[in-house]
Amino acid sequence: MKKYVAYCRRWPKKRNSAQHSVVHPDLPTQEAEARRLLQFNEGIILAVYTEKEERWVDPQTARPELAKAIKHALRCKATIVVPFLGRLARNVPFTRAMLNSGVDLVCCDNRNINRLTLPILAATAEKESQRISERIKNSLADAQARGVKLGSNRPGHWEGREHRRGTKRAIAAAARKKKTKTRNTYAFLMPEIKARRERGETLPEIVDWLNQEGHTTTAGKPFTQTAVWRLIDRYLGKPWLGNNIRKQKSAR
Repeated sequence: MKKYVAYCRRWPKKRNSAQHSVVHPDLPTQEAEARRLLQFNEGIILAVYTEKEERWVDPQTARPELAKAIKHALRCKATIVVPFLGRLARNVPFTRAMLNSGVDLVCCDNRNINRLTLPILAATAEKESQRISERIKNSLADAQARGVKLGSNRPGHWEGREHRRGTKRAIAAAARKKKTKTRNTYAFLMPEIKARRERGETLPEIVDWLNQEGHTTTAGKPFTQTAVWRLIDRYLGKPWLGNNIRKQKSAR
């Protein structure tokens, strides 16, 4: 009985979306195509590896599920099943890695694919993908030049969810307000902390002074050495940190 290892790919939902964890609607179709292959060829699917499409930074670690599928197929002397060629052949390095591994491959939507034609199709699909991206960018730029509103500016975009409009701006404004409040809270302490650093006092000594005077952080907790270090770094600067003060003290 022939053995197969299925390889599928899915694209994640929009970030911060409530549907992010929902199964991608294209996955059942891919899995069904892989299993339909068994209707015409006696065999068994040993495993299904599903890749979550992302913007991979390091090409060497990209497509980890594909690497697992190749290892599984080589270990069990199985054939990798790709439901749709477009899920695999839009990137030349990935198809080259598969060919170099020596694993057998079958595409459900193109049974004539072989080791000779796969690199050619991969290069063609990769180039076409780049052209599609360029056409979309140019079309959007032309639309903006004509005065067409895009994205959240287009009419009716916020219909039914007006309460969410301006959320990002509100979050940014709240962050700025919190930052200003924090600066004002510690403003009266910074001159004294600066003077103590000029006298050569260490961070633990300043922590002891703050806690003995009853001062607390904005969270209402006692000061720690880390909290004081962050205050000095943020409001006085790095020259007032570390060994710089000790050097000034020893020079005197």
